[in-house]
Amino acid sequence: MTKTRRRLWIALVTASSIVVLPLTLSAPAQAAVDPLVSLKGQIAKRHAVRVVELGGLLADNLEIFAVEQRGTVRLGGVGVGAADMTRTLRPHRRMRDQMAEGRWNAEKVAAEAQPNRSITVNGRLYRSGKLYEPVIPEGKTWAEAGARSAATAAYGDQPINLFEPTTLKTLLAKATTKRPSKYGPRKKATYYQGTITFNQLHAVSPTFRAVVGGRSLAAAGNTKISWKFRLDDLGQALMLHTNWPLSGGRLAAVLSQYSHAADHAGHVSAPRPALVAAASSLTGTLPRPSALIDLSFPSRE
Repeated sequence: MTKTRRRLWIALVTASSIVVLPLTLSAPAQAAVDPLVSLKGQIAKRHAVRVVELGGLLADNLEIFAVEQRGTVRLGGVGVGAADMTRTLRPHRRMRDQMAEGRWNAEKVAAEAQPNRSITVNGRLYRSGKLYEPVIPEGKTWAEAGARSAATAAYGDQPINLFEPTTLKTLLAKATTKRPSKYGPRKKATYYQGTITFNQLHAVSPTFRAVVGGRSLAAAGNTKISWKFRLDDLGQALMLHTNWPLSGGRLAAVLSQYSHAADHAGHVSAPRPALVAAASSLTGTLPRPSALIDLSFPSRE
């Protein structure tokens, strides 16, 4: 584990300190603005946000695996309009021991331990990487996965989409803590903290509804997500930390950090058509990437 990931993992385990990654800083702090007004302005301008994220599964405060995501989301529509993310699973010793016991699909873990990339743009989802290679015909490197929510490429480990006005409005109203804060040595921020249940998030978040899909919330609906986030004085999201309990005393946790690019930067585009295999030409069923949220719905393959 690299030094940066080790420091991030400490933040995930303790859920009390936030580590600043070497991201591009936002514009200099100004007078605080209404976060909802700011977000709607960012969406209208199709603002680009670079994302560095580390999630993981913990048991007894020890890691089973980590999952790292890096990439760009472009705001638009009802929140995220497009995304280009690369995801890598990082199994730790306990997961490898459990694989030997048959508790994880070793072949899928090996494929997800390689970088796998997902792009959603213009309402279409594209996948590329070791996980998808077995069903992509020779001469192609991408698989088209059909019409999907624009947020599909970026969410599933992180259950909360801070870039949806309906979701942000709900979190701001439910915050049990709001105070001035700092992020890094110079950046002023406002810190918010609270909780939200799966049922409550499902009612307000199109992204969470897309992530859950057709799965029933009957058993998991009262699961409580603990969250904390920071916004800078421009109302731009700086970081989001979430965690929620799972069966057997386990805990899922995700730390997302955001940097805001200039309006002309962070373009998200579809793969070159010559490299894309149409869904009808795939040699088998396109695999579903694993996601931390799946651990709350263990019956789904």
